[in-house]
Amino acid sequence: MLEGWGRMRRSVSFISMLLAFVAMAGEGHAAISYQRLDGAPGERGLVIKGVFEFFDDPMTLVDEYTQYRPDYISFDSPGGNVVAAIRFGRAIRALNAKTLQIRALECASACAFAFVGGVERFAEPGSIGVHRVSLSDDVPMDNKLAVSTVQVMTGEIIGYLTDMGVSPNLLQLSLSIDSTDIRYLTAAEMRNWNINTPEDMPAPQESASPPEDAAPEVSATPAVTPSDSSASEEAAASEPGDLTTEAVDFVNRYNDEWSKDNASAVDFMKSMYADEVSFFGISVEKDVVLKDKATFAQRWPQRIYSVKPGSVNASCAGKCEMSGIVEWFAGNKDTGKTSSGMAEFSFVWNTASLQIESETGKVLATDKGAKAPDRLIHQWTGLDDFCRTSVDREGPETQRACKRRDELGPLLNRVDWCYGHEGEAGINWEWHKCDANSRRYTSK
Repeated sequence: MLEGWGRMRRSVSFISMLLAFVAMAGEGHAAISYQRLDGAPGERGLVIKGVFEFFDDPMTLVDEYTQYRPDYISFDSPGGNVVAAIRFGRAIRALNAKTLQIRALECASACAFAFVGGVERFAEPGSIGVHRVSLSDDVPMDNKLAVSTVQVMTGEIIGYLTDMGVSPNLLQLSLSIDSTDIRYLTAAEMRNWNINTPEDMPAPQESASPPEDAAPEVSATPAVTPSDSSASEEAAASEPGDLTTEAVDFVNRYNDEWSKDNASAVDFMKSMYADEVSFFGISVEKDVVLKDKATFAQRWPQRIYSVKPGSVNASCAGKCEMSGIVEWFAGNKDTGKTSSGMAEFSFVWNTASLQIESETGKVLATDKGAKAPDRLIHQWTGLDDFCRTSVDREGPETQRACKRRDELGPLLNRVDWCYGHEGEAGINWEWHKCDANSRRYTSK
């Protein structure tokens, strides 16, 4: 079993890299399907994809598993029908299969019950999400039998968890989270409730890092959309001395500094973190975080990370809890590889020490094969339009938009994208791959 866990531990890095260019599951209700992950011997994975529905047949999994003989099963599923998920979980146990889950893939709601079917299990902190399931809708029933059916279904789930060797606390937690919210399990919960089997568990340093080709992912923070958070950010903008405004400015500065050359970016990070940091659900020393940042910077020496305007939500009282959405584009000239996408982030920032005490995040989308920083150009264009067309040219919102536009422009230059050509009329200026006659961005 120890040898098997060592193999699964190595597979975490493999599956992260392989799936960095696979688009994340959306909200669509795709039928259950299977994706084979071919790697070196001992690193073959099978991903169960889609929404579990009541009439899904787990024998399709048995057939796929028998033909392919993977070393582990992973999931890319937002959940679905609990009864179906349990049937798949029991099929996984009957196959004597292992389950492995990383943050780059989604396993939420009913999917958690399928995951625990693994005879050996490992999930990264923040990779398993739970919330209240609608037990009364999980099986066809007469309305008069709804109450008794819920009771029977609850007993069935508890019995299943017991059979799998998992604490019923998993069900208790899921029932306490509103169905419109999501709660991602911490490393401690997965360990204490035996969701992760205990033999030869990976060291914190191996499971703390986000996928190498992706932005950080959020563990327990609900998604923040621009429409939800823009009001709080705009209100903060009108009060220059407010801690919330400082938090928003800090997040922008953090990502701008991280977008600079490797030496400058890593040097900046040295002062940004507390001596002990909760890093993606695991308590680690600052040096672990800095090593992770340095490794990532080396892999992606050209990068832009920019907070999506209007997405930041911050609550400050001595410490600031802040979350939002960041968009990124990264490249490596030596390998010719690029990475692009959008992610949620969450920080706890100590306003006294001006250091980060907690960081987590979750990838929302990746842009497969992206060769241009389209997301960042779109950000710049929106800011530029607002800056040029605003009626209140001296107002705080306009000033912030113009300032942010002029900060983002040079970052686009850094990844070899330029705005206009020398001698070209301004009305014809467009963003393009820099050439010998390109204009380098200057503040307006």
